Amino acid sequence: MDISQATADRVFEAARTATFRRTNLGLQAEVTDGGHTYYVQAGGEFLACIDGRDGYGGTEYVFVNATAEQDRALRAAIAAQDTK
Repeated sequence: MDISQATADRVFEAARTATFRRTNLGLQAEVTDGGHTYYVQAGGEFLACIDGRDGYGGTEYVFVNATAEQDRALRAAIAAQDTK
């Protein structure tokens, strides 16, 4: 399943204010957009990514990497949350 770049951009933007929790895969947050809940991963050395979503038809596999700029902004927001 593919998602549009506009949707991915909204999800990564919303993830900057989401609460991330530690999992065995690294940091993960859930972001709601357009009736779906997207799973955003931000762990390790790789770029942050959207790795799945839940919605009307159940769970779907989707995968989109953040751009380098989105990744930097997201990690800066996560670091700022950790200092509060």
